[in-house]
This record gives sequence, C-alpha cells and structure tokens, in this order.
Amino acid sequence: MCCEGCWTEEKQALLGLSSLFYDPFSITSSWNAYTDCCEWEGVHCNSSTGRILHLSFDGRKSTQQYINYSDFSVFKDLKKLFLPSNIVGCVGDAGLWSILRNLEILDLSFNNCSQIDIGSALSGSLKSLYLGESELSWRSIYNISKLSSLEVLDLSWNYLNESESILGSLKENETFKWPTNLQELILRSNSLNNRFLSSLSGLPHLQGLDLSQNQLEGTLDISGLLTSSNLTLISLRNNNIHNFVANQGTKSLDRLDFLDLDWNMIDGNKLRESLRTLSLSIRELSISYNNLTGTIAEDFHDLSNLQQLTLDGNINMKNNFFESIGNLTSLKTLSVSYCHINDTLPAADWYKMNKLEELNLEGNGFEGYLPGSFVNMTSLRKLEISQNNFIGRFDSSIATLTSLEYFGFIENQFEVPISFLPFANHSNLKVILGEGNKIILDSQYNLHTYVPKFQLSMLSLSSNIETSPLRLPRFLLYQKDLITLDFSNLKLEARFPHWLLENNTKMIEVTFRNCSLTGTMQLPLHPLLELQRIDVSDNTIIDKISSKNMSSVYPNLEYLNMSRNYFKGSIPREFSQMKYLYELDLSNNQLSGKVSYDIFEATQRLVLLKLSNNKFEGLIFTIPANLESLSLNDNNFCGELPRNIFNTSIISLDVSNNHLVGNIPSLLTNFSRLEELRMSNNHFEGFIPSELTQLEDLRYLDLSQNNLIGLVPSFLNSFVKYIHLSNNHLTGLSKRMFNESSHLVMLDLNYNEISGNIQDMMQDLNYTKLNFLLLKGNHINGDIPKQLCELIDLTMLDLSDNEFSGEIPHCLGTMPFDNTNLDPLLKASKGSFFVEGYSQAPLPSEHKKEKASFTSKRSTYTYIGSILGYMSGIDLSLNKLKGNIPNELGNLTRIRALNLSHNDLIGQIPDSFSNLVQTESLDLSFNKLNGQIPPKLNVLTSLEVLSVAHNNLSGPIPEWTNQFATFDESSYEGNPFLCGPPLKSCNPSSTTISNDSNINKDNSSFVDMYVFCVSFVVSYTLAFLATTGALYINPYWRQAWFYYLELVSLNGYYFIVDNFCRFCNV
Repeated sequence: MCCEGCWTEEKQALLGLSSLFYDPFSITSSWNAYTDCCEWEGVHCNSSTGRILHLSFDGRKSTQQYINYSDFSVFKDLKKLFLPSNIVGCVGDAGLWSILRNLEILDLSFNNCSQIDIGSALSGSLKSLYLGESELSWRSIYNISKLSSLEVLDLSWNYLNESESILGSLKENETFKWPTNLQELILRSNSLNNRFLSSLSGLPHLQGLDLSQNQLEGTLDISGLLTSSNLTLISLRNNNIHNFVANQGTKSLDRLDFLDLDWNMIDGNKLRESLRTLSLSIRELSISYNNLTGTIAEDFHDLSNLQQLTLDGNINMKNNFFESIGNLTSLKTLSVSYCHINDTLPAADWYKMNKLEELNLEGNGFEGYLPGSFVNMTSLRKLEISQNNFIGRFDSSIATLTSLEYFGFIENQFEVPISFLPFANHSNLKVILGEGNKIILDSQYNLHTYVPKFQLSMLSLSSNIETSPLRLPRFLLYQKDLITLDFSNLKLEARFPHWLLENNTKMIEVTFRNCSLTGTMQLPLHPLLELQRIDVSDNTIIDKISSKNMSSVYPNLEYLNMSRNYFKGSIPREFSQMKYLYELDLSNNQLSGKVSYDIFEATQRLVLLKLSNNKFEGLIFTIPANLESLSLNDNNFCGELPRNIFNTSIISLDVSNNHLVGNIPSLLTNFSRLEELRMSNNHFEGFIPSELTQLEDLRYLDLSQNNLIGLVPSFLNSFVKYIHLSNNHLTGLSKRMFNESSHLVMLDLNYNEISGNIQDMMQDLNYTKLNFLLLKGNHINGDIPKQLCELIDLTMLDLSDNEFSGEIPHCLGTMPFDNTNLDPLLKASKGSFFVEGYSQAPLPSEHKKEKASFTSKRSTYTYIGSILGYMSGIDLSLNKLKGNIPNELGNLTRIRALNLSHNDLIGQIPDSFSNLVQTESLDLSFNKLNGQIPPKLNVLTSLEVLSVAHNNLSGPIPEWTNQFATFDESSYEGNPFLCGPPLKSCNPSSTTISNDSNINKDNSSFVDMYVFCVSFVVSYTLAFLATTGALYINPYWRQAWFYYLELVSLNGYYFIVDNFCRFCNV
C-alpha cells in the first residue's frame, strides 16, 4: 500500500535495514516513520507509483557481515542499488536477481567479495556492476560471462594479477570469458601485465577501457586490443609503457577518440610509429609527464582529426618541438606546460593554426618576445603563458586576438600599460590574470580615455616590481560585471574607490593591498550582497571604522583585512552583526579604547581575529566559541586571561606585550587543539600548568619575560618544537623533560634561577633535532656533559654566565655547527613560524619571526627570522672552566662566533684556530692563556672582532694585515709582553745592521756597548758644564749649592761615625 508518497511496506523495510548499518556521517538522520521515505537521503521513487527506484547506502557500513536477500524482496521496482561497505557475503533461499528482477545497476564496492561467485549470484539482465576495492580474485568473477546483458563492469582497486593464470584453464575444458556485451571495462589499479591484453579479444561492443595504474611496461603488443574495433576511449596512464607494436596486417582502431598515456615512459623517437599502430582517428591525446625526448610537432601530423593535445610536464622537451607546429592545423587545444624549456619560443607558423581555441604554455621559462606570427590565431579564446620570462609590451600580436576570453600572463617580465589600450576592441575578454609583471603608466595617459568593448569578470594586476605612481585605469569606470579584482602592490595613490564596488554588484573579492590608498574608506551607497572578501591592508587610510550600516552594506562578508593603516577610534558594534564573518584583521592601526565585552560573542563563524599592535586597553572580551586564531599582542590589555580561554577552539593565541596578570589558566579538557601560545612580556605569575605542556598539538610556546616560578615542566607527551621560557624565576628542571619522539628545535631558558647540573636533560635532548640551546644567566654547575656533543643538529649553544667547571669537552669540536642542519620548516619559512589552514595565508612580512638572543662582537643581539638561520655560535663565557682550549675547536669551520672569555683557561691558543674561516667574532679574554698568538690567525678574513685581552700572552702579534689591521689596542690590553702593531714595537732601539754576514752575536753586543759608553760620557759632560755655568752666573744659586753640599757632607760624616761606634761596642 502507498503511504504519503512511498509504500508502507518499503518504508518499514528501510527502517529495518537502517538498524543494520553504521552511519558515521548521519546520512540516515532524515529516516523516520513520520516522513515520506521518498524524501529520505539516498532514496529516489517513481513519481507516479511511489515505488522506490534508486536506493543508496553509500557512506555507511554494514554491522552484519552477511546480508539477507529477503530484506530487499519488497523493493519490486528497484533499478539501482548501492550497498553499504563491510559485507563479506549474502544469504537467502534465492539469488538476489530472482528477487530484484528489474535491477539494472548494482554497486558492491568496498566490500569483501573474495568468497562470492559473482556471476552465479547475479545472473540476469544486470547492466552495470561496480566491484571496486572488493578484494576480488579471478575465481570470484570466473562466471562473470553469465551476466550476458552486462554493459559496465568496474573491477578497479582489486590488485588482480595473473597468479591464477586467467589466460589458462581454471576448470577442466573451460576458460575465462568476459561478458560479450561489455561496453565499458574498468581495471584501474590492479597488477596486470602485458600478457593480459590478449584476454581482451572477442569484445566487439567494448567502447571504453581503463587499464591505468597496472604493470604494463616496455614494448606493448596491442594485437588483442585491436580486435575491439568500437573502442573510443582508452586510458593507459600510470604504467611504464615505451611504445606499441601489433601483428603485421592488423587494422588499427579507427573509432578511437580519446587516448590517455600520462605518467608512462613513452619513447619520443618511436612515438609516430606507435600512434600509427594504435589509431589515426584520435581526437584527444594526452602524453603528459613522460620525459619525452626527440619529440616534435611533426610526430602528430598523421592524426588528421587531432583536436586536443596535452604534453604537460615533459621536462626533456626542447623548443624545436614548436618549429613545425603549423602543421597541426586541426588542433583546438594545445597544452605544453611545465616542461622547463628555458629557451625562446620559435616564431614558426602559428598563423596557420586558425582553429586553435586554447593555448597553454605555462611554466616553461620561455624568454624573449612573443612571436609575431600569433596574429592569425583569431579563434583563440584562452591564452595561458604564465610563469615564463617573456618581455616587451603588448603589441599587435596580442591586439589581433579578438576572440580572446581568458588571458593569463602571471610572473613574466612584460611592461603592461595600466590603460589596457591594446585590448580596447576585445569584446569577448572576461579574465585577465597578470600578477608579477611591471605595470606602467602610458606615455600619453590623458589621451587614453576610451570606452572598452569588454566587460571583465576577473582582473588581477598585482605586482612586486617597484613602479612609479600610477592611477586607477579609467576603463574601470565602464566595468559592471567584475567578480574578482586584485591591484596589490600598485602605487595608485588614490582614495578608496567605493564607486567601483557600487558599479559592480556581482563583486565577490576585492584586493587593494599596499596600493598607497589615502583618505577615508567610504561605504558604497547600496548593499553588495555577493561581496565576500575585502583587503585594503598596508595603505595610508586615515579614518574611523564606520559605525553605521557596515553589516547591512556587506551582509555576507567573510574576510575583512584593514591592517597596517591609520584607522583610529574604537571597534564599532557593527561587527557583532556580521554573522558570516570568518576572518577579521584590524592589526597595526591606531585603534584605542576598551573592546566591548560581548562584541564578538555572536560571530559564531569567526575563526581568525587580529587586533595586535593597536592601543586597546581594559579587560579581554569574551572569546567567540569557534575562534581558532587570536592575536592581541602589543596592546595595553590588563587583568587576567579568561578562565576558559584554552577550552575553546583556540589553535593560535598571542597576548604578548600587554599588562596581563595572574596565573596562567589551567586546561579543563584534554581535547584542546592549541598549537601556538605566545604570552611573553606580561606579569603572569605562579607555576606553569602541567596540562599545558602535555598538549599533543602544541608546537610553539613562549612564556618569557614574566614572573613564573617553580620547575621547568616536563614535555614528555608533547611534540612542541619551540620553547621560550627566558627571563622568569624558574629554579630547576624536571627529572624527565623530553621523549624519544620529541621534535624540539628551540630551547630558550636564559636568565632564570635554574641550579644543579644538566646531565639528565642532555640525555633527553639526545632524541631531538635541537638547533638552539640557550641556558645563559642561570646557576647551573658541574662539568659540561659530553652528551652535549651528540646534538649534531645544534647551530647555537649558549651556556654563558653560569657556574660550569672542569674542562671544555674535546668532542665539542667534532660537532658541525652548520646551519644547513636547520629545521627544514624553519628554513623554508625563512625563520618564521605560523599556523597554516586559513583562507588567506599570512604574507611573509606578517609572519611571526622566530628569534634568539646571542652575544657576538662584544654585544648581545637578537637574531630574527632568516638572520637566525644564518647565525651559528658557541658562548661558554663567564664560567669556571679550566684546562687547555681543545685543539678540536679549530674544526668548527662553519661557526660564526666563539666566546670563551672570563674563565680560568690556561695554555696556548691552538694553532688550529686558523681553520675558523667563517668566524666573525672570537673572544678569549680574561683567562690565563700564555705563549704567542698563532701567526696564522691573520688568514681569518671573516674575523671582525678579536679579543685576547687580560691574559699572559707574549711575543709579537700576527702580521698586521687583512683583518688584523683593523684591531686596536683594546683587543690585546692586559698582556704586557705582547708587542707589534698596534702595540709597542718588538725592537724599540734603532741599530745599525752590518752588511757583513760573518759578524756574530758577540760583535753585535760590543757595538751596542760602545754606543752606550759614548752616549753616557757625552751626556755626563754636558750636564756638568750646564751646572757649572749656572753656578758661575748666579751668586744666589752658587751660595745655596755650597750650603746644601756642606750640610749633606756633615750629615753623612756623623751618620757614619755614630753607626761605626755602635758596631764596635757590640
């Protein structure tokens, strides 16, 4: 009986079946006894009788391994049935076909049919059978020929091979046969080899064959395939085929329209012969990603019906392929993209291709000008020449392509006139994509006021090439159908063109990033119902954000970026009415005041919110439930963090550089998706919550510059990569810090109060790929652990200002300290970390740069971004290290800075230090080093700063050349026995060197003594004469002289007499 459209018995049967299936996607949620089953998901009925015609359980899994035929007996008119997955067999007194006599299409994909005799179970007039990924064997389909009416058979993804010898007998006196009426046979993703093709003979009705992703290889004999004379489509992609052969006299396939040979190894030198063997009637041919060599356009000349040719990704192709391109006059579509030809595009006979409608030459590195012979390709509708190095301006060769609808020339070196005057008469033009070229102002711009014949839907002219100030092209005044507009990085120096939005009511996306827009941002006069994305970031717009009508003018806006401008005032409550808003960026403006507590509470779709680098103050507002990324850094927010902030959907949170206080909130759930947490430079106190450091998704943690206490927590269950806990009051390390699966790259514990040794932590760090280990300014003692040397990926090591003792480990010199070992993701992002997954990936200038502080060249620098990847160094200064400097440290040829100052090191400076060829800063000051500075150190041409001050060094300084000529006295002070420039000379007295080579050291000494004696006598005589002359001339001086002389004589006399008498009495 019929009930509300569908039959009651069929509805009850469906409800019974639904209980047998697992529905992870809630597809059957609409299935209930109170609604018409013809309206249910997956059910389609006959509009006249109400009987179910189509029934699909796609997306569901059977909870029963065996299905009962009788469960389907009520569906008398069923023609199409898609069964759920997870079935291994069927039970029932009769076959499915005896019950469902009208069934034409059956899908048993994603089940286990290995034990089912498919042909016997499904005999009858079934037309289409889908058995993809059903764990079939040849025995399962041995009787498939019984399905005499079968037209479509899908056996893909079953990994069928020839181990059961399908070409031979499986039963006595019987062989395997295909259903003779097959029109489409799908054998994709099995393990069939060349011998299999012979089994395909005797299929006269076969039209489509898919043998992609099998094990066909080398020279392929297609004689058996050629008997299927009605074949129109063949896919042989993802094999290893070189060429085709056939028995002599075999007729080729004269009805073949489509041939797919992508991802093979087709031999270009045998291509023409192979195509002749297979078919000359091909209209669509694809031979992409084959590493074709020696192929030229002439190889396809025999294919007189060829309309579409695709040769993408053949990186061995040369530009001579195009020299005979004019012979392919039947072509309508030609794609030769990403072949990396890196040569000029030959002029050739392009003008003969007057039927060509689509030409794709993208990603080939073509150089020079576009061929002038393009002029006669008047049928060309789509021209894609992006990612090449074409030069010049658009001239007549482009202007004549009046049928052009799509023109893509992204990332070339064209000079594109902003007026687009060459396209004035292109009435069919709809899409222009020209990012990455040089946009220029026409020489006679004022004369180029024209009414264009085209109405564009997409226009993108963004450019990274510095240009002179431009003006908005005047042809935009006449555009009414724009959907997408991107003028990024063009110096337009104009006001925000609200009129452009008003004129184009179909606009979906508009981008004016970094366009030097000025003035205010006026809203359009009427609502734009289609507009979803606006980006006006990085301009000089000075305005308040409109507090009226924004939600009604942009009711469906999803993305709004107004960052890096001069917007001021507060955030209007209008944002709370924009219910579709997905991403909002107001960062780097001059917005101020308090943010309303509930302003974003109703924006349930908001996933990204950036308010950083403004002047907001007050408490933090309520966090939207679905928000994933929140940036509030560099404001004046105060108070405590919301207690539930980590229990929302937050993935990335940045509240650094504010005035927040209190404890860090604990997590109430283990299902947090938090990946990035930045809370530095606030006033947080208390302990670091242990739940926070055990999050499996956490990758970046920065709690530096706060007042945190306690131990550095354990990260045993975390995959965190960057840890910044510097400038706190942490006092120790947890017993176990990291596990064997740790991905740690950065560990910064500088300037805490950590005491004890680091032996246990070094043991844990051996599992990591650590690049940066920073422990400066703590109270760590004991020897430097030798396990440190096992951190072979280390590029920056800072153990300075601690209490380390003992000797420097010799193995430290065996470490590479090479920035080529830098974390691949950090290197790829040029020293940045950001969470991916949003509709608008952050620009490189907006990435949050990773950073680390390190002392080099007598100063402490903060290395940021890509510079951090460049820097490598060791700082062991301000400790209590003893012993000699290991010679092995001279093997650190890639290191940029080495600081061993302020220790108790003794011995000499190793000669091996002359190998530190990339070192820019070397500080050995304030130790007890002795001996001579190795003379070979002057070969260190990269050395900018050297300090060996306050040691016990002696002897001459290395030759005053190269970098040593730039060092002043401060580099050597506190070493009194050093000499040579810039200090005192090592030979202070001027001496005459005899030319006689036989004079020995004794003679040299005699000459020196002779000179001394003569100088002494002359000096004494001059002093005596000067004194006598003065006394003779001046009577007062003469009287005083003799008085004091007499006084001294008498005192001396009495002193001697008194002491002599005492001596005698004794």
